[in-house]
Amino acid sequence: MKKVIAAAAILAGLVLAPGALAAPNSGSISVAYNPPRLGVSNSTAIHVNIASSTDAVAAVNIFTGTTLVNSGGTPGTTIGSVNATAIAHDQGGLTLPLAGTVVTDDPAKHTTDPCSPGTNFAVWNMNLTVAGQTLVIPIYVNKTVGATTSLGAYNLKICLPPWDVPAGTPGRAAFGAQLTDAALTLNKIFTSPTAAGTSTWEMLVTTYTPGKGTPNPASTFEARAVVPLPVVLTIKVSYLKKTNTWKLSGTLTEGGKPVPGWTIRIGRGPNGKAFPAQALTKTNAAGVWKTAGHLKPKKTTYWVAKAAAQERDFTATGCQNPATQAAPAGCVKATLPPWSVSSVIVRIKR
Repeated sequence: MKKVIAAAAILAGLVLAPGALAAPNSGSISVAYNPPRLGVSNSTAIHVNIASSTDAVAAVNIFTGTTLVNSGGTPGTTIGSVNATAIAHDQGGLTLPLAGTVVTDDPAKHTTDPCSPGTNFAVWNMNLTVAGQTLVIPIYVNKTVGATTSLGAYNLKICLPPWDVPAGTPGRAAFGAQLTDAALTLNKIFTSPTAAGTSTWEMLVTTYTPGKGTPNPASTFEARAVVPLPVVLTIKVSYLKKTNTWKLSGTLTEGGKPVPGWTIRIGRGPNGKAFPAQALTKTNAAGVWKTAGHLKPKKTTYWVAKAAAQERDFTATGCQNPATQAAPAGCVKATLPPWSVSSVIVRIKR
């Protein structure tokens, strides 16, 4: 019972900034479309993490690298899910996993919200639940105007209370609770770009003046999600009956460019539905992979190729030409997205 009460109190004031008050400030964002193809709107995964050295966060502004399919539908529509982790520093660093839904709300209910006053294009509520208690954190969605159009088509804004001010300060995050990590999956909201290449999502993070609870615009830093599309894995098969030798080959490209030195998993099976036999090969500098063998047993055989990637650091290239006017503290991190792809299924018929 005590844990439930503590969790409810913690949820009353989460902030999106892990760790203790210190410098330098840093964070990351990655964005992945599923599937990683052009012009699709199945789902979009947005993963935000703020480094433990970062001061308490006042606001997170995410500028989209693509356009909305829709604003989410009528209020009360579930458009996705959210998974997060909270740390309660006043409770000895207790870590709490949170999960819930992302649901559309009526923008008319939020016209006086200090975070984004006036009429917003859309408002999406993240419903974070732990120990039977739920905290609602709004995401304010608006089309960009003026100078901000250079950052993206839409702005997703979240405002957060300070955790580093003295206990008892009005508006302080209860129990010094922080949301260290947030992963959103939004369904049929964004459409991926329609032209091969890379797009960029910008994240601007403004922190509070340490220990004061007042936003510090000079602290604003930038992180980027660089998204190459499409990710394509090809396969072709040939068979020489005289020597009973099969050969497989293909290419792996990301955003129209070869992916070198990448592991390709080859599945083999008798019916095109299950591939119990597995083998590994790698792409060369041109993104080309090859493998070969003898057909044993001499029966109709099917193959499929698969490849996957995790989030990858891309700062050296992705943070070039930082948006210093919008982010005086500079670009601190650029990230490439995770993805998973499969080739078509090929066969040798005997």
